[in-house]
Amino acid sequence: MNHNESVPDAWFYSREGERMGPVTLGDLRVKVEEGSLNPRLDLVWTQGMSGWKPAGEVEGLFEKRPPPMPEEPLAPRADPYTAPKLESVEAMMGRIVDWQGSRRRGFIIATILFPLVWHGVITLSGGVLIQQFGQQMMGVIGMGLAVVPVLVGIYFGLSRLVNLGMSRWWYLVNFVPIFNFWVGYRCFACPAGYAYHKKLDGVGVALALFYWLFVVLVILSIVAVVALWFGAFGTLELQEQVREVIRIAYEQAAKL
Repeated sequence: MNHNESVPDAWFYSREGERMGPVTLGDLRVKVEEGSLNPRLDLVWTQGMSGWKPAGEVEGLFEKRPPPMPEEPLAPRADPYTAPKLESVEAMMGRIVDWQGSRRRGFIIATILFPLVWHGVITLSGGVLIQQFGQQMMGVIGMGLAVVPVLVGIYFGLSRLVNLGMSRWWYLVNFVPIFNFWVGYRCFACPAGYAYHKKLDGVGVALALFYWLFVVLVILSIVAVVALWFGAFGTLELQEQVREVIRIAYEQAAKL
């Protein structure tokens, strides 16, 4: 290949297989700036080179740029939502005033003490009421007065379940034998919000012991009465006395 070497600083370049030149090194740099010289596909040659080379391998023709630094991953955006901290059991139990519904004291007064006091007042004032309204009218009034403790008990029972953090539907369990003891235990002994924190306080422990002891005594008493009724043990005289007591209690209940 016969290159024209008469031109000082003569350079030749090849684009798409076609040789061009001669040009100066400055001309090649202009083409680089214009973007018309590809550093890998276009070849260049000048006197003193052993052969054609890619333009990008010629020293000083293309600006040497440091490799791009890897982009640092952007820090994740701060989550604007902060999960609430779980409240400790002690803090939950300390907010008794925040729990709606009836507390233990109100439930015990309404379902145990109030019926006893109410019955005592009606009994003591029965004579006066009969004189005031008459025997026949007093029978109707008596039935209405007997319903009052029941309504009060239902209201406070439902309200007590709310205070415990339970659904009011649990009140229906009171009509299921055996399981009603469990609902009664919660209403009688457990502190406010017990359905959530599941922890008894000191008063609750004492009330729980008293409650279950009373339940056991009641169950044992019922078993003993049934055994006496069927003559499983005891003397004949004792068995007859038990039957008489049960008969009188049944008649009194029937009158109500």
